[in-house]
Amino acid sequence: MTALADPTRRTVREGPRSVGEIALGLPVSRPAVSQHLRVLKQAGLVRERRQGTRNFYSVDGDALAELREYFESFWEDALAAFKEAAEKESPMSQQTSEAVIRKSVVVRRPVEEAFELFTTDIATWWPLKTHSVADKNAETVVLERRAGGRFYERTLDGKEHLWGTVTVWEPPRKLACTWHPGRDEETGQEIEVVFEAHDDGTLVVLTHTGWEKRGSEMADAMASYDRGWEKVLGFYVGAANN
Repeated sequence: MTALADPTRRTVREGPRSVGEIALGLPVSRPAVSQHLRVLKQAGLVRERRQGTRNFYSVDGDALAELREYFESFWEDALAAFKEAAEKESPMSQQTSEAVIRKSVVVRRPVEEAFELFTTDIATWWPLKTHSVADKNAETVVLERRAGGRFYERTLDGKEHLWGTVTVWEPPRKLACTWHPGRDEETGQEIEVVFEAHDDGTLVVLTHTGWEKRGSEMADAMASYDRGWEKVLGFYVGAANN
């Protein structure tokens, strides 16, 4: 690799050719070309063959193949290490791509209890005063336990604000619903919550997709929910671990 660092040496690609033929078109003298060839020969990258009074040089294909194999293995190892690092998750990890927000937490409860707390008992931990349509006027939140069930908040004066509709109900493993609190259903996204057994209890993974429906508001909405889900799930973890 050191021998090939000089761009002049990388021009020796065909052969066999003499020093004079290689020097043609290069901005260096023949003695300089000879010096470059000597370095390449010492590195095992070119072969030298004497014919009469002249020396002819050609690229050593086996040596270049070995060098190429090294670089390919280097990038394979580097990319594998990058993939492993990117896939590691912290206790409160997140993945935000162009159209996905994913959050995961681990709670110290079995799967069945973790599912019940997130669904049936959602009103006991959801931060209604900061994460609702009616804010301080919100009284409770209800998640109806069935596919097609409503996900809504009820205010102190009895009004209801629909947040979404349950689309998947598979207790105690999976819940999915549309999501459009305070907005028209046409702008709704999709939320999926999966519950899996974990050494420390239950791994809960929330995935929020369908952001393209927010149009020009997509970027701002994603940034807001990226922070919002972090806070909401923090309340869930607090309730589950008490």
